[in-house]
Amino acid sequence: MTKPLIRVLLVEDDAVDRMACRRALARDPDYEFVLSEAESGREGLQLAHEQKPDCVLLDYHLPDVNGLEFLAALTDESGDVSIPVMMLTGTDNAAIAVEAMKRGAKDYLIKDLEHQYLELLPAVIQRVLSDRRIRLEKKQAEEKLAQAEAKYRSLVETIPAIVYIAALDGSNRFLYVSSRINMLGFSAEQWLNDPTILLAQIHPDDRSHALEERAKSRATCAPLRCEYRLLTQDERVLWFRDEANVVRDESGRSLFLQGILVDITESKQAEEELKQHRFRLEELVAKRTDELARVNEELRRDITHRKLIEEELIKAKTEAEKANLAKSDFLSSMSHELRSPLNVMLGFAQLMESSSPPPTFTQMTMLKEINSAGWYLLELINKILDLAAIESGKLIVAQEPMCIGEVMAESRTMVEPQAQEQNIRLIFPPSSDMNFFVRADRTRVKQVLINLLSNAIKYNREGGMVEVSCSMTKPGRLRISVRDTGTGLPPEKLTQLFQQFNRLGQEAGSVEGTGIGLVVTKQLVELMGGSIGVESTVDVGSVFWFELMVDEPSQAAPDIDKNEEFSTEG
Repeated sequence: MTKPLIRVLLVEDDAVDRMACRRALARDPDYEFVLSEAESGREGLQLAHEQKPDCVLLDYHLPDVNGLEFLAALTDESGDVSIPVMMLTGTDNAAIAVEAMKRGAKDYLIKDLEHQYLELLPAVIQRVLSDRRIRLEKKQAEEKLAQAEAKYRSLVETIPAIVYIAALDGSNRFLYVSSRINMLGFSAEQWLNDPTILLAQIHPDDRSHALEERAKSRATCAPLRCEYRLLTQDERVLWFRDEANVVRDESGRSLFLQGILVDITESKQAEEELKQHRFRLEELVAKRTDELARVNEELRRDITHRKLIEEELIKAKTEAEKANLAKSDFLSSMSHELRSPLNVMLGFAQLMESSSPPPTFTQMTMLKEINSAGWYLLELINKILDLAAIESGKLIVAQEPMCIGEVMAESRTMVEPQAQEQNIRLIFPPSSDMNFFVRADRTRVKQVLINLLSNAIKYNREGGMVEVSCSMTKPGRLRISVRDTGTGLPPEKLTQLFQQFNRLGQEAGSVEGTGIGLVVTKQLVELMGGSIGVESTVDVGSVFWFELMVDEPSQAAPDIDKNEEFSTEG
């Protein structure tokens, strides 16, 4: 088993004494002594500084310095000898050894003639080192205690509450109080030096309750929890919550009461304000409840009246819808009866124009008026019938692939005379760029396009332009746009474009119209799964567009009715 190691510096000028010390230390059964030797004081000081041994065995008489001078050289700034030193002196130097002890030596041995001091040498070294270790441990403990106290005091002083320690002898005497006591206008010394100060500063109305709670805590060692008011030195009143516990030692004996006083004045004031607000709120709620009861009663009567009105409105709406449906059914079924008289009238007018002898100039003027009015009335009837068919759900559109380029070419042929009459230039995309196929009803697409083109020509300016274009706005959607150079429309009129019989103030204008062409156009586009819109700028012009679903070209294109007529005005 390895023995504990002790490093010893022997400063001795006598070689025999050094050998004797070496042998004595080597015989020790409990420790292994590692010995360094110096024959002079200066050599010993150098080894002491370099090796930092556990202890020094110092002969008083050295060739260069004496023992007291050696001790002085080892003394640090604090006045302590940094390494434990044991003085070895002759029998005639006992007084010097005592002086060495005063200068910092930890012990001394007298070299007797029988060399008994050598037998004591290991034990003395161990005792000196043990004493040194105890002193170091005590010093470290004291330093740790001082640091702990400093930390505790620093922590206590930063707590936003009054920390205190009070005796348990019934006197309510304070043993410690933090500097936060100054919130009451007192210093810690005033609070500690006056045992009756707590009793004096408790509010008279709270004094008995506070003292009773403190007495109960002392008697039962239960935690203290209570609230009371304290008076400041300038007679202000502050609310505090007192929380404390009885501190015991390891044996369970009660030592003192340790606690804190927390300022709860603001929360108490807030609590009181809340109580007042709650009281006022209860009054207001009661008042509002009465008012609400009255309003509810009036509301119940009003709801009953409204229900009666709603029932009448629903009844009227139902009757109106039935009448409107009947109207649409009637108009749809009467298409032949409405058209036949007009066709007869127009036919006779045409016969009269080509009769022999030819009509006079006055007669010819009248016949043209008859023809113009008849065709206008026939177009109006066609639009009304289309609208009625759509509203009654009897209009069926065919959804099949069709080439938009073919429809554009046919539509251009039909509106060119109207454009030439108005001196309007038509611009269509090249036929090579129009090989688009959409899924729609060919006849209705043609009707939609002619109506937009006719409107663009009619409401254009003299010498203006109408431009048609196609583009893919999004995957699977083809947009056909008709741009004109007319006067344009302000934003407030754009929202009224697709209203029935609304001509946007053009009723008294020179351009004839019914106000339902765009309505029919919009509904036809939507029936084919498309959408329609308009963009307009005042004094620049308008762009009417509609979008349809793109489809692959059909293997067999449907027949085109060359003789079918379309509406050309809105």
